[in-house]
Amino acid sequence: MHALFLPAVLLGGYVLLWLLGFLGCALFQRRRPVPAGADYLVVLGAALDGCEPAPTLAARLDAALERFAAEEAAGHAPLVLVTGGKGPHEDCTEAGAMARYLVARGVPAERIRREERAVNTAENLRFSATLMAAEHPGYRCAVITSGFHTVRSALATRRAGAPARVLSADGPLAHGPYQLLREAVGTALALPRANGAAVLLLTGAGVVLGLA
Repeated sequence: MHALFLPAVLLGGYVLLWLLGFLGCALFQRRRPVPAGADYLVVLGAALDGCEPAPTLAARLDAALERFAAEEAAGHAPLVLVTGGKGPHEDCTEAGAMARYLVARGVPAERIRREERAVNTAENLRFSATLMAAEHPGYRCAVITSGFHTVRSALATRRAGAPARVLSADGPLAHGPYQLLREAVGTALALPRANGAAVLLLTGAGVVLGLA
């Protein structure tokens, strides 16, 4: 039992440091300025309530509306790309519901692009990057998502090769601690080699020291 105590302490400390680091990265993304001049504002999908955006998605769309107005005030004319397919318990695609929400609030329909296949964050960014590159080679974009979701979105953006900055719609705890914890776990799972190596190293070191 004593031999297992130290590995458990080391692993617990690693998990705590990961959570604190994740929160720090989310806060950094929240405060990081995103310069104007984007060709696309990419809004990542989230859950629907029927065929209407649920509160988390509505917050992203409201942030996109604010950014759209700010870009226009600065003399730019971005397109809004909404991305999200139809979930197993959803009545319509997330992108379709998002487009209707934006049009109802004054965004011209011809300024909206839809990506309606993606079912996760990685696909959101990968499919969107393909669409933008085909329509506008050399594009620049801003990715708009929830505060708790910015870290994993930034990782997916880099992996998709999209020249983007991630814009936080709200604070990392705006939708409660559970969402932030879930995203911290999801981001850790998106980096299996680094975290797996760290866990193995700490477990091995803890066992050796515990037996010494």
